[in-house]
Amino acid sequence: MRQIHRNIFKPDCHGELARESRLLRQRSGGGAYGIDLRDNALKVLPNVTLEELSSIPDLRVRLAGNPWRCDCNIEDMLIWLAKHEFVIDRFNLTCSDPARLKNAPLLTLIQSQLSCWSNAGDAMDRVLEPSYVFLGMVLALIGVIFLLVLYLNRKGIKGWMYNIRDACRDHMEGYHYRYEINSDPQLANLSLNSDV
Repeated sequence: MRQIHRNIFKPDCHGELARESRLLRQRSGGGAYGIDLRDNALKVLPNVTLEELSSIPDLRVRLAGNPWRCDCNIEDMLIWLAKHEFVIDRFNLTCSDPARLKNAPLLTLIQSQLSCWSNAGDAMDRVLEPSYVFLGMVLALIGVIFLLVLYLNRKGIKGWMYNIRDACRDHMEGYHYRYEINSDPQLANLSLNSDV
Protein backbone atom coordinates (compact mmCIF):
# COMPACT_ATOMS: atom_id res chain seq x y z
CA MET A 1 0.00 0.00 0.00
CA ARG A 2 1.16 3.51 -0.77
CA GLN A 3 0.36 6.47 1.42
CA ILE A 4 -0.81 9.99 0.52
CA HIS A 5 1.32 12.81 1.91
CA ARG A 6 0.65 13.14 5.66
CA ASN A 7 -0.14 16.90 5.58
CA ILE A 8 -2.94 16.45 3.09
CA PHE A 9 -5.79 16.87 5.59
CA LYS A 10 -4.81 20.22 7.03
CA PRO A 11 -7.78 22.59 7.30
CA ASP A 12 -8.87 24.09 3.97
CA CYS A 13 -6.46 22.18 1.77
CA HIS A 14 -8.86 20.07 -0.29
CA GLY A 15 -7.03 21.15 -3.43
CA GLU A 16 -4.01 19.17 -2.24
CA LEU A 17 -6.21 16.10 -1.82
CA ALA A 18 -7.44 16.52 -5.39
CA ARG A 19 -3.87 16.73 -6.73
CA GLU A 20 -2.76 13.72 -4.69
CA SER A 21 -5.76 11.65 -5.78
CA ARG A 22 -5.01 12.43 -9.45
CA LEU A 23 -1.48 11.17 -8.85
CA LEU A 24 -2.90 8.00 -7.34
CA ARG A 25 -5.17 7.49 -10.36
CA GLN A 26 -2.23 7.94 -12.71
CA ARG A 27 -0.14 5.42 -10.75
CA SER A 28 -2.87 2.83 -10.38
CA GLY A 29 -1.64 0.18 -12.71
CA GLY A 30 -2.77 -2.54 -10.38
CA GLY A 31 -2.90 -3.30 -6.71
CA ALA A 32 -4.67 -1.45 -3.93
CA TYR A 33 -3.75 1.97 -2.68
CA GLY A 34 -4.28 2.97 0.90
CA ILE A 35 -4.87 6.10 2.86
CA ASP A 36 -4.22 5.80 6.56
CA LEU A 37 -6.08 8.56 8.40
CA ARG A 38 -6.18 6.86 11.79
CA ASP A 39 -5.63 8.96 14.92
CA ASN A 40 -5.60 12.32 13.10
CA ALA A 41 -8.13 14.23 15.26
CA LEU A 42 -10.59 14.37 12.35
CA LYS A 43 -14.10 15.32 13.49
CA VAL A 44 -15.86 15.07 10.12
CA LEU A 45 -14.85 14.60 6.49
CA PRO A 46 -16.24 17.32 4.17
CA ASN A 47 -18.22 16.37 1.06
CA VAL A 48 -15.36 17.39 -1.25
CA THR A 49 -13.06 14.94 0.51
CA LEU A 50 -15.67 12.18 0.37
CA GLU A 51 -16.11 12.70 -3.38
CA GLU A 52 -12.36 12.61 -3.96
CA LEU A 53 -11.93 9.44 -1.95
CA SER A 54 -14.84 7.81 -3.80
CA SER A 55 -13.25 8.61 -7.17
CA ILE A 56 -9.99 6.72 -6.48
CA PRO A 57 -10.14 3.13 -7.79
CA ASP A 58 -8.92 0.23 -5.63
CA LEU A 59 -8.57 2.45 -2.59
CA ARG A 60 -8.46 1.27 1.01
CA VAL A 61 -9.04 3.87 3.73
CA ARG A 62 -8.50 3.60 7.49
CA LEU A 63 -10.31 6.13 9.68
CA ALA A 64 -10.36 4.61 13.20
CA GLY A 65 -9.16 6.53 16.25
CA ASN A 66 -10.55 9.90 15.19
CA PRO A 67 -12.85 11.87 17.52
CA TRP A 68 -15.92 12.02 15.25
CA ARG A 69 -18.45 14.75 16.14
CA CYS A 70 -21.90 13.26 15.62
CA ASP A 71 -24.07 16.21 14.65
CA CYS A 72 -25.76 17.38 11.44
CA ASN A 73 -22.41 17.88 9.72
CA ILE A 74 -21.70 14.15 9.75
CA GLU A 75 -24.90 13.06 7.95
CA ASP A 76 -23.30 12.91 4.49
CA MET A 77 -20.34 11.01 5.86
CA LEU A 78 -22.67 8.40 7.43
CA ILE A 79 -24.38 7.85 4.07
CA TRP A 80 -20.96 7.64 2.40
CA LEU A 81 -19.73 5.06 4.93
CA ALA A 82 -22.82 2.91 4.41
CA LYS A 83 -22.37 2.97 0.60
CA HIS A 84 -18.62 2.37 0.33
CA GLU A 85 -16.89 -0.73 1.59
CA PHE A 86 -13.34 0.47 0.96
CA VAL A 87 -13.22 1.98 4.47
CA ILE A 88 -11.59 -1.02 6.12
CA ASP A 89 -12.34 -0.12 9.73
CA ARG A 90 -15.78 1.47 9.26
CA PHE A 91 -17.35 -0.76 11.92
CA ASN A 92 -14.84 0.55 14.48
CA LEU A 93 -15.67 4.24 14.00
CA THR A 94 -17.36 5.77 17.06
CA CYS A 95 -18.63 9.17 18.17
CA SER A 96 -16.75 11.30 20.66
CA ASP A 97 -19.23 14.22 20.78
CA PRO A 98 -21.88 14.92 22.06
CA ALA A 99 -21.65 13.14 25.42
CA ARG A 100 -24.93 11.24 24.97
CA LEU A 101 -23.55 9.56 21.81
CA LYS A 102 -20.02 8.96 23.12
CA ASN A 103 -18.66 5.60 21.85
CA ALA A 104 -21.76 4.99 19.70
CA PRO A 105 -20.80 3.26 16.41
CA LEU A 106 -21.21 5.60 13.43
CA LEU A 107 -22.90 3.00 11.24
CA THR A 108 -25.70 2.44 13.77
CA LEU A 109 -26.67 6.11 14.03
CA ILE A 110 -29.91 7.38 12.57
CA GLN A 111 -30.70 10.96 11.65
CA SER A 112 -33.01 11.56 14.62
CA GLN A 113 -30.12 10.83 17.02
CA LEU A 114 -27.94 13.58 15.57
CA SER A 115 -28.14 16.88 17.41
CA CYS A 116 -29.18 19.33 14.74
CA TRP A 117 -30.23 22.93 15.03
CA SER A 118 -33.44 22.30 13.14
CA ASN A 119 -35.43 25.34 14.16
CA ALA A 120 -34.25 28.91 14.10
CA GLY A 121 -34.99 29.48 17.79
CA ASP A 122 -32.44 26.91 18.96
CA ALA A 123 -29.83 28.25 16.58
CA MET A 124 -30.50 31.82 17.68
CA ASP A 125 -30.16 30.82 21.34
CA ARG A 126 -26.79 29.27 20.57
CA VAL A 127 -25.68 32.43 18.77
CA LEU A 128 -26.88 34.74 21.56
CA GLU A 129 -25.43 32.68 24.42
CA PRO A 130 -22.02 34.43 24.40
CA SER A 131 -23.71 37.84 24.33
CA TYR A 132 -25.64 36.96 27.51
CA VAL A 133 -22.38 36.14 29.23
CA PHE A 134 -20.89 39.44 28.07
CA LEU A 135 -23.98 41.35 29.23
CA GLY A 136 -23.74 39.69 32.66
CA MET A 137 -20.08 40.66 32.96
CA VAL A 138 -20.82 44.29 32.01
CA LEU A 139 -23.68 44.51 34.52
CA ALA A 140 -21.48 43.02 37.25
CA LEU A 141 -18.78 45.59 36.48
CA ILE A 142 -21.29 48.44 36.64
CA GLY A 143 -22.54 47.10 40.00
CA VAL A 144 -19.01 46.96 41.40
CA ILE A 145 -18.31 50.53 40.24
CA PHE A 146 -21.59 51.70 41.82
CA LEU A 147 -20.69 50.07 45.14
CA LEU A 148 -17.21 51.59 44.99
CA VAL A 149 -18.65 55.07 44.45
CA LEU A 150 -21.04 54.56 47.36
CA TYR A 151 -18.20 53.42 49.59
CA LEU A 152 -15.93 56.33 48.68
CA ASN A 153 -18.72 58.89 49.20
CA ARG A 154 -20.15 57.33 52.37
CA LYS A 155 -19.59 60.44 54.56
CA GLY A 156 -21.35 62.71 52.09
CA ILE A 157 -24.21 60.24 51.75
CA LYS A 158 -24.45 59.95 55.55
CA GLY A 159 -24.72 63.77 55.91
CA TRP A 160 -27.30 63.91 53.13
CA MET A 161 -29.37 61.19 54.85
CA TYR A 162 -29.21 63.08 58.20
CA ASN A 163 -30.41 66.26 56.47
CA ILE A 164 -33.34 64.41 54.90
CA ARG A 165 -34.20 62.80 58.26
CA ASP A 166 -34.13 66.16 60.04
CA ALA A 167 -36.27 67.78 57.33
CA CYS A 168 -38.81 64.97 57.57
CA ARG A 169 -38.83 65.20 61.38
CA ASP A 170 -39.40 68.99 61.29
CA HIS A 171 -42.17 68.58 58.75
CA MET A 172 -43.91 65.87 60.80
CA GLU A 173 -43.58 67.89 64.02
CA GLY A 174 -45.28 70.80 62.27
CA TYR A 175 -48.27 68.58 61.51
CA HIS A 176 -48.25 67.34 65.09
CA TYR A 177 -48.47 70.88 66.58
CA ARG A 178 -51.19 71.95 64.17
CA TYR A 179 -53.22 68.89 65.07
CA GLU A 180 -52.91 69.63 68.80
CA ILE A 181 -53.95 73.25 68.40
CA ASN A 182 -56.99 72.43 66.28
CA SER A 183 -58.05 69.44 68.34
CA ASP A 184 -59.36 71.48 71.32
CA PRO A 185 -62.69 73.08 70.31
CA GLN A 186 -62.51 75.75 73.02
CA LEU A 187 -59.16 76.94 71.69
CA ALA A 188 -60.60 77.05 68.21
CA ASN A 189 -63.46 79.30 69.46
CA LEU A 190 -60.99 81.49 71.29
CA SER A 191 -58.91 81.97 68.22
CA LEU A 192 -61.99 82.90 66.19
CA ASN A 193 -63.22 85.39 68.84
CA SER A 194 -59.83 86.95 69.21
CA ASP A 195 -59.75 87.71 65.50
CA VAL A 196 -62.95 89.74 65.76
